[in-house]
Order: sequence, then structure tokens, then C-alpha cells
Amino acid sequence: MLALNLSTATAAVSPGTTCKKLGQISTSAGIKYTCINNGKKFVWSKGVKVAVKSNPTLSPTAQASSSPSTFATPVSTCPTPLLQTPVDLSKVTSILYPGQERGGNYKAHGGFGFDNATDNLVTVKIPLNGKITRVVRYKELGEIQYLFEFEGDCGVSFRFDHLRKLTAKFEAVVNVFPIKEDSRTDLVSPPIAVKVGEVIATEVGFLNNVFVDFGVYDMRQKNEASKDPVWASAHSQFPADSYGICWLNSLPQTDSAIVNLLPGRDGKFEKKSDYCK
Repeated sequence: MLALNLSTATAAVSPGTTCKKLGQISTSAGIKYTCINNGKKFVWSKGVKVAVKSNPTLSPTAQASSSPSTFATPVSTCPTPLLQTPVDLSKVTSILYPGQERGGNYKAHGGFGFDNATDNLVTVKIPLNGKITRVVRYKELGEIQYLFEFEGDCGVSFRFDHLRKLTAKFEAVVNVFPIKEDSRTDLVSPPIAVKVGEVIATEVGFLNNVFVDFGVYDMRQKNEASKDPVWASAHSQFPADSYGICWLNSLPQTDSAIVNLLPGRDGKFEKKSDYCK
């Protein structure tokens, strides 16, 4: 679950105690706390120190444009195209589409399939400048898998899951946390900067099932699917669903054309997607 920076509070809180709204911020005595999902309920995070800054007076225009959905800190302008392709498309045989139900659960993320692979050797690169915010290493089907979540510098977040072998920088980040039996993530504090093109992994997936999950979330605005009241109500417990995007159309033009021609990897819904129209 992506933490959405929806509001800021100033009441005193205690780490680990219950909070009401995912992504809510509370600052007390120079410590900033965030309302996170610990897998069972919303609780306040450990908290991080914040620098003391002066409070500049906003102009009437700036005050009028402020809203709960804006970021607390300025973000840079997003590049065009938004993303650099994270894998070698010459090896990709199918696409997991974001915004569809798979395995009995709704998936805001998609992914790349390598159905002709004879090994797990797939290089994965960072598609957008940003920072690592949450990670987990966990066991699934008897194998260790890695999940990373990132906050992009321009207000677009992304994630990878089912990474199998990491490069040294990223392995050092996740190895400070215990191996889990589920994929609930751990907070990386302070976040660690990453640059577009950095190699995060050199192997993905499971033995005899080679794929990598990839999800992108535009936190600057809700997606079109969320404008349907029925859809929004059905997804109200999972805020990240309302920010997921069809990342196939955010790659370089030539690569975007390639991935849109590839078959859907899901055997049931194929290319059916709430995000990709």
C-alpha cells in the first residue's frame, strides 16, 4: 500500500498507536509521524526529525491553489516520456496489465513476463529519479523475493516486486530487515536516493516462472477509474488503486508501441484493464 500524503495534523501522537487516515501526517516536538498500514490496522510510524524552517507568507494565489491532495514539499517537473523502460523488451513475451483482478485480488500494478526464459537472468533498471521509501524481503513458494517501493522526485511513485537477485546497493538497503513470511513492507528512514538507469536487480521471478511486477502511481491526481462512484466505493479500502496508471503509455514512444502489441499475461482477463483504455 502506498502512503498517501493527504493531510497534516499537529496533535501529539505515540508511535504504534492507532490513527484514522492512511498517509495522515502529524508533527510534534520536531518529529514528523505518518499514518501507515501495518497489515492489520492504521498506526503511527516511528517518526523522523524535521528541520525547523521559517513560515513564508503565501500569496493569495498560492493559498487558493493549495489542497489536501497536493504534496507537502515542492516536486520537480516530470520528464517526457515519464519513464525509461526498466527491462530489455527483446526478452519480454507478455504484459501483466495494471488495473485488473488477478489471483482473486485487485492489482493496481502490472508487470513483464519472460515466458521463453531458460533462466532468471533479467536486468531491471530504475525508470525514474526518486528515492526508496519501503522494502521487504519475504519467502514465497520456498524462495526469497524482494519488493521495493519508490517515491519519484516529480510526484509519481513506482514499485517492483518479485526481484530475485539484487545489486549491492539495493541488497544493503533491504538486508537490514528480517526475512518475512508475507510481503508487508518496512519503512526506509531516511529514504535513499536513486537515479534513472541504476540497475536494481539482475534476476527476477521464481524457478520456471520468470516475471517481474511493475506498478506506477501518479500521486498528483486520481485516475479516471476513480471518477466512477461505484468503482471508487469498491476500492475505498485501497487508496493506491485510485492513483495507479497505465504505465504502458508512459514509456518511450517506440517501447510503448512494442508493449501494447504484446499479449496479456493473465490467462483470464488478458488485456482488460481499468487503467488502459
